[in-house]
Amino acid sequence: MAPTLSPTAYTLPLLHAAAHPSSTVSGLLLGPSPAEITDAVPLVHRYASLSPTTELGIDLVQAYASAKGLKVVGVYEAREGGETTLSRWGVKVAEAVGGVSLVVDNAKLGGSEPAYVASTDVTYPPESVRAGALALIRKDRAHASLRDLDDHLEDARVEWLENKAVKAAVAKLA
Repeated sequence: MAPTLSPTAYTLPLLHAAAHPSSTVSGLLLGPSPAEITDAVPLVHRYASLSPTTELGIDLVQAYASAKGLKVVGVYEAREGGETTLSRWGVKVAEAVGGVSLVVDNAKLGGSEPAYVASTDVTYPPESVRAGALALIRKDRAHASLRDLDDHLEDARVEWLENKAVKAAVAKLA
């Protein structure tokens, strides 16, 4: 059976890609099991390789997930230059967690067709949630509030693990 993406797990990677359209962005997918993906944590938009910063971020997300009773079950990326395959980093992380891998096609964020190129078969949320996710980008500009570890390293006051304000907007989609 294909893993199921919650509205939050579906929407946060799209918002992360929209927040940094000219950069490769990476993040981790969380859930109680690989069959149920309930959350996503935006990781980086500057260091899209297995750098010490990225390794630190992975460790912090694993600790955050564990505290929430979740585990890292996958990875997502949106690659600069229109690439729609996982980077070597993405492949390594996906292999390490043995889970789902998703790639956001940045070119499709402005259109009506699905913006994901799934490297793994997944079950997406209903069409109303998918349309609402795009509206959060196009109308509400929710992506402008999304933060990742790179943002936190620039300003330690920035909260990036939970992205509470963004998740509150996403919760209205369900």
